Amino acid sequence: MSVKPDFATMTTIELRAYLLEHRDDQEALHAYLDKLHAENPNTRAYSSEDNVSDAIAQYLQIKRQKQA
Repeated sequence: MSVKPDFATMTTIELRAYLLEHRDDQEALHAYLDKLHAENPNTRAYSSEDNVSDAIAQYLQIKRQKQA
C-alpha cells in the first residue's frame, strides 16, 4: 500500500503531474481544483447548460475594448 503525498504542500504543476499519473484519484483532483481556484478566484466554471460560445465572445469583446 502506498502513502498519498500531501496535496496541500504540492505546487499546481506537481499536482497536475500527479493527476496525469493517477487519473482516478478524486481527492487529488479536488485538491488541484481548489488550488487553481485559490490562485485564480475570478475564474468561472461552466455547466453543460451554459452557452460557452457566448461567454467567449463576450470575454473577447471586453478584452478588445480594454486594449483600444
